[in-house]
Amino acid sequence: MPSSARKRHAYPKIRPGRTLIEMMRVMWHLSPLFLVNIAGFIALAVTMYYFGGPVNTVDHAPVTFGETLYMCGVTGLTIGYGDIVPTTPVGRVVSVSVAFLGILLTGLVTSAAVLAVQRAAARPESEGQ
Repeated sequence: MPSSARKRHAYPKIRPGRTLIEMMRVMWHLSPLFLVNIAGFIALAVTMYYFGGPVNTVDHAPVTFGETLYMCGVTGLTIGYGDIVPTTPVGRVVSVSVAFLGILLTGLVTSAAVLAVQRAAARPESEGQ
């Protein structure tokens, strides 16, 4: 067998199972931040429901708490469909705060995924099997 066939790859082999385990470890360490983020989201959704004046843009009717949660979720994910909107200044401030929390949550999950892949790649092939 020629020596070129035995060359090692420039990038380490990363097993999906190992990456998933590392992701769960990282998420466990970040769980207090996730809990604070979720508690903040719920508090802001309640504030939006009572003080934000969210209305449906089709018939301009007030919305239910479930629809307010939906609006906060869409805002937090920075999708922003626009079918339910806040109508008071407090609601607009809460909406921006929900979007900020969503961006923080996205950053946490993304950084956890990157760290999990880095840790999985750094482990020796024989470890963890």
